[in-house]
Amino acid sequence: MYALIVNPVSGNGRGMREYPRVEALLREEGVPYRLLLAEEHGSVRAYAAEAVRDRMDGIIAVGGDGTLFEIINGMAGSGLAVLFFCCGTGNDFVKSLNLPKDPFEALRRQLHAPLTPIDIGRMNDIYFLNVSGTGLDTEVLVQAEKYKRDHTGLGVYLRGVRDAIRFFRPTRAQVGFDGAEPEDRRFSILSIGNGRYFGGGMKPVPTAILNDGLFDVVVTRPVKKWMIGFLLMLFVPGWYAKTFLAKTLRCRSVRIVAPGMTLNLDGELIRCDDARFELLPAALNVRVPGLSQ
Repeated sequence: MYALIVNPVSGNGRGMREYPRVEALLREEGVPYRLLLAEEHGSVRAYAAEAVRDRMDGIIAVGGDGTLFEIINGMAGSGLAVLFFCCGTGNDFVKSLNLPKDPFEALRRQLHAPLTPIDIGRMNDIYFLNVSGTGLDTEVLVQAEKYKRDHTGLGVYLRGVRDAIRFFRPTRAQVGFDGAEPEDRRFSILSIGNGRYFGGGMKPVPTAILNDGLFDVVVTRPVKKWMIGFLLMLFVPGWYAKTFLAKTLRCRSVRIVAPGMTLNLDGELIRCDDARFELLPAALNVRVPGLSQ
């Protein structure tokens, strides 16, 4: 039996509208399930932990990247399979998988696909699937938070970009890779990728692969304020990683030390002083056809 965990507010209420059709698909395919409607804050993570305790066959997530973030933080390391019906605003994780764009067809294919282990990332005691990091892109998210109450969609992001450019300064931090002693560095953006995407299709780590056992890390040199707009234009499609502004390296662990630092983990903003990132190989089971390195 699967735990069908539904985030009803995902995708501006799309989760609530679509889950009866997901139930119909599961009945058509003969898949037994338990419906868990996550109507309270924190209940997605609690339901994922419940699925582990009850030794269920897996979890079917109805939601977006935020829902998946909560689920893996409730069940990481359990060995349960996670399937996705993506109906969020960004749906970045599934962009790295070999699945149809139509979420119903994508779920149908997952139900018949073999188990495939993929990597996940961990920052201190928090797990993530896609991209983490700090710097200019994170500052855009910080500034955009101020406008979410009164604006939606692209307007929120553009206001965040405007304010990030106005207030931005290059980040100074101590950074170390694969257990090396952290060294002083200055950078505009530091992105750590297990997957390639975040923020609704932006591609900060264009070379990342979900099952290669390594992080791909892109470090962007400090830039002058007049170059920030240009850097962001290149950042969105991932082109910046191939320019003289950036350096890409591959590693299993990263440590970033900076007092009062704000990090982005799959779009969630986290504050800490000492961030220790570790790549956990083959730590999550999914069902996807034809996932390859």
